[in-house]
Amino acid sequence: MTAPVIRRSVLHRGRVVAVGDVTPRMRRITVVAPTLTGGAIKPAQDVEVWLRDDSGRRVKRRYTIRHWRPAANELDLDVLLHGSGPGSAWGASAAPGDELEFQGPRGKLELVAADWHLLLGDESALPAIATICAALPAHEPAIAVVEVGDGDDEVPFDAASLRWMHRGAVAAGGAELLASAVGALDLPAGSGHGYLMGETRAMVALRAVLEGRGIAHESIFVKGYWNIGRPDRIAGRAPDG
Repeated sequence: MTAPVIRRSVLHRGRVVAVGDVTPRMRRITVVAPTLTGGAIKPAQDVEVWLRDDSGRRVKRRYTIRHWRPAANELDLDVLLHGSGPGSAWGASAAPGDELEFQGPRGKLELVAADWHLLLGDESALPAIATICAALPAHEPAIAVVEVGDGDDEVPFDAASLRWMHRGAVAAGGAELLASAVGALDLPAGSGHGYLMGETRAMVALRAVLEGRGIAHESIFVKGYWNIGRPDRIAGRAPDG
């Protein structure tokens, strides 16, 4: 007897309607599906796209929803081209008219009231950091520090304070550059809430850095988007938070 297929979220069948370059290494893929109905989504929620690897095996890759237009059954996914796996291959080759299957929206991040918010991450987390900053109340300032390769990777967004850290020739996935930046920040008074999103091990290591700056352990959200050695693989589950 064949076991029933159990899905954790809605399966959508849609198509690509537009593709554009956000940066030389990031493409915005606009997807429409008739089943994409409903109200607002939570900041940093994602969808899980079904793809094929080189062997033809079905694999899943998760992408943060950058923009959501429920009236048009449409969403934008900003896909970072890093690594050589099926996710990057799809991001580089996607074209209007392509059909795809995906699940979601999904994600458990809840915005918590705080005097201020500190967001750290690498370029893989740019869509999530931008959507969180846009959703925060104006009286709760967002301080964002984002590590990218160089100026070509910068994607400006609204934040009370936005600082770019250029990695240059240093390998991606380390915590040192962001840790140094946090140590030099002049943080506001009051209680802060932290968000760490990027390479899994680096983000876990940075939690102690934020605690050292006075942010409580339970007030730090940590999510791994990729792992060193598997740059194309977006982690399916947050290591903590």
